Amino acid sequence: MRSPVAAAMSLVALSFALTASCLSAQTAPPATGSATAAAPAAGGPAYLDPANWRTVKPVVTDDIVYATVPHIPNPSAEAAPNPGTPNGIRPPLPNSGPPGTMDMHLDVYQVPSDKPTPVVIQIHGGGWIRGDRPSGSGSFGPFFAAGMSVVAVQYRNAIDAPAPAAVQDVLCAMSWVKRNAAKYNFDPNKVVTWGGSAGGHLALMAGYAPASMDPPGCTDQPKVVAVIDMYGASDVAESLTFHGSMDFTHQWIGLDLPLPPDPAPAAAATPATPDSAPAAASAGPANPDGMPRARPQPPRWPEPTEAMLARAREVSPLTYIHPGLPPTFIINGDHDGTYNPTQSYKLKAALDAAHVPNEEDIVVGGGHGNFSPAENQKGTILWMQFLHDNGVLQ
Repeated sequence: MRSPVAAAMSLVALSFALTASCLSAQTAPPATGSATAAAPAAGGPAYLDPANWRTVKPVVTDDIVYATVPHIPNPSAEAAPNPGTPNGIRPPLPNSGPPGTMDMHLDVYQVPSDKPTPVVIQIHGGGWIRGDRPSGSGSFGPFFAAGMSVVAVQYRNAIDAPAPAAVQDVLCAMSWVKRNAAKYNFDPNKVVTWGGSAGGHLALMAGYAPASMDPPGCTDQPKVVAVIDMYGASDVAESLTFHGSMDFTHQWIGLDLPLPPDPAPAAAATPATPDSAPAAASAGPANPDGMPRARPQPPRWPEPTEAMLARAREVSPLTYIHPGLPPTFIINGDHDGTYNPTQSYKLKAALDAAHVPNEEDIVVGGGHGNFSPAENQKGTILWMQFLHDNGVLQ
């Protein structure tokens, strides 16, 4: 095991520093093989030193339309309260397609290099019901320092289309990356998917989903060489019944309607919501994955039907575990109240059984993000080291 992160390191606030749920979570059993980070050794890769995470300035090309997709009515999301708009995200743009369609956008942060660069596909969170690309690159510095370009991706939220639309949109964005690799100096054989919460789930699906899920016109996918999953759902069927994720998961699956309001008085504690976030930290923009701290009592939902469970399993990363998947780094808090924290343990166990390289960083006492600056920094160093150890970085 490596030594703990040195306290003297300069701390950096990353976009996955999300506010923990106000409800107590179901505590997962202690993890085995949890990782700890060491201070960068003298002469080691520069990107492991946080002092270098703000030194590389990428060339930014934003608001690129990578696909024009249909708006698909979703009564489940339409019947739920408006989740609002988080801070720190790209503002909406006029649509260039015909009525009933939506432009999907991405932003390219291209690192100057005389040879093709690895590329990170960044996927925002928000419980599949809200959010968009971040308005800046404040959390991408470690990747830039390692010579990696970043592509931040928009996808359809639940109000725009039910599952599996978000998965298909991310796959289309990946196809765009491969088609445009020469233009932006990407190495299409070194693509990493990265996201938090719903974005962590979509990062896993982007690396694990079978070709049968590729939408028309998006079948030529680049090679995903690693996945970084920050507290994402691996078992969406379970998320339909877990108290912290039930509301927004039903909305995204889109196959039922909420029950009438509960006549009983609302509990004093508000239910867990995906990706609560504090105000912007000085080191970066406001968290694009934020959910309101206080929300009305969410709708109650009926027990999932067999059709709903089947759809949930279709979009669950655990469904697709097999040997040969890309190496996967998992980070989660052991008191996550949004997704059942045991999902991360089940994912690691399944990857171990399939002999897929993986590493897990469990934050003791951590919730759905909202980790301390030291834990954020430790996790970042660990996954950058993981990318190095698995041949993505030199």
